[in-house]
Amino acid sequence: METSTIRIAIRKLPDHFDRSRITTVLDEIESTLMDDGGVYVRAYADSMTITIEVPTNQLIDAATCLKDLDLI
Repeated sequence: METSTIRIAIRKLPDHFDRSRITTVLDEIESTLMDDGGVYVRAYADSMTITIEVPTNQLIDAATCLKDLDLI
């Protein structure tokens, strides 16, 4: 299965996300994509970015959910 990668700068997260609790943010992103979009993703972070690996065939569904979260 091919995957696509979406990267989001942590400093540009909307205010409703707590930047000091990145693991909570990652869990929220993963669960929202699964529950609302039916998309299984893997999300992880380094000190600057959140990386979301998405099956390429579900990229549009993932983008729609991320837009609803104000992440893109």
